[in-house]
Amino acid sequence: MPAATIRKYVMTRGKMETLEEFASKNEWVLSDTLAHEQKQDYPVNCISVYYTVDLEAKQLTDKYFIATYHPTYKNTFKEISVAWLEEYFSVEANDLYQLDHPEENIIAPGGEIFTLLNAKDQIGVVAMLDYGSTVELGKMGIKKQYNGKGLAHPLMFEGVQWAKNHHKQFPHIDIYTAKHLTPAVNLYRKYGFEDVPVGGYTKFARVDLAMRLTF
Repeated sequence: MPAATIRKYVMTRGKMETLEEFASKNEWVLSDTLAHEQKQDYPVNCISVYYTVDLEAKQLTDKYFIATYHPTYKNTFKEISVAWLEEYFSVEANDLYQLDHPEENIIAPGGEIFTLLNAKDQIGVVAMLDYGSTVELGKMGIKKQYNGKGLAHPLMFEGVQWAKNHHKQFPHIDIYTAKHLTPAVNLYRKYGFEDVPVGGYTKFARVDLAMRLTF
């Protein structure tokens, strides 16, 4: 992907602004060395760069990348998802169906998997599952050592934008989760997801809460 197509955002307290928007109010950012990278700095399939900022010090503090699916990220997708499931629930057969063959089960039907990276590590993942007329956000997770840094926000932002701007014009995004996962549920609500009836959902035994973001 040519560097000119890479989207750049500054992230402050979970709020996303394009680098241009942020620079219009904070000219200092344009001279910050962290805001500049070369084409070879981008990971494979990179689509976006996210900068974190210290507003008082007037400097960028960290740089993260979002990439679309590539086999390079396949192991990370499974590793993060399994670690999260084993901590809170258990790994079910339907989980392995998705995690062991993401190309066939997520990408080929039209979905996408976003990976969050920094210069040294693959940090987080989220999957957008395309069911034709509906889309589901699932398998979102961050490596435990990166918790508390607000790094779920780039993944949520990219997933929502992907669905919202999709040529299929999805009417909404669905999430199937569990009520006791309070931080995750609060994050979803921050992005506008609202509780809806679970109905006859049987794919995963752990699900007791359905949420929906309507466009």
